[in-house]
Amino acid sequence: MADISSITGTNTSATSALSNLGGTTMGKDDFLKLLVAQLQNQDPLNPQDATEFTAQMAQFSSLEQLIGINEGIGGLSAASGEVEKLSALTLIGKGIVANSAGFQLGEGGSLDGRIGYRLADAAAEVNVAVLNANGQAVATIPSLGTGVGEHFVNWDGRDASGQSLPAGQYYLAVMATDGNGDTLQTTPLVAGTIAGVDFDAKGSRLYSAIGEFRMSDVTSVREI
Repeated sequence: MADISSITGTNTSATSALSNLGGTTMGKDDFLKLLVAQLQNQDPLNPQDATEFTAQMAQFSSLEQLIGINEGIGGLSAASGEVEKLSALTLIGKGIVANSAGFQLGEGGSLDGRIGYRLADAAAEVNVAVLNANGQAVATIPSLGTGVGEHFVNWDGRDASGQSLPAGQYYLAVMATDGNGDTLQTTPLVAGTIAGVDFDAKGSRLYSAIGEFRMSDVTSVREI
């Protein structure tokens, strides 16, 4: 007669399988191995409860589905990244409008593109200032329009005294108010022609003579 203690004792195979996992995260294969070990070493005097076994199988099925969903999402993410790269490459040589306050001036104050803003609501007054890299106002631009929508100017890159500003990085500061003097929402815009594209961990980076942008900054593709 078999030694009952060897049967009713601790589930050695299941315990061994569990200990071999160490501190790693359980996957569906590990879960299944534990389930099989549990069935192989169950106490014949107290067999596995059918309801509990069904619940464990349901857990395994849910785990497998979740792993499949996670793998599917990973695949979609990778595919999305490739689609963005292809989309960015098609923009080379095209004019784009981007949500951006920053822009580049070339030598002699040349601006290879346009600058402007978008109004979500009609304004009574709009003031536009150009700031240098230190945040100092170096020029003002007459209001380009107060209606809802986009407004652009082909700025000559000159300060208030008519002198060409040095080449470098500049920023638009737009302030719009309504008839009651309340501040309205504004979005600075930059329009330029894309000359090149780079790819990094954050996605696609678009280069133009008037500045560099992310794909997420681009709001439209049009003639500049």
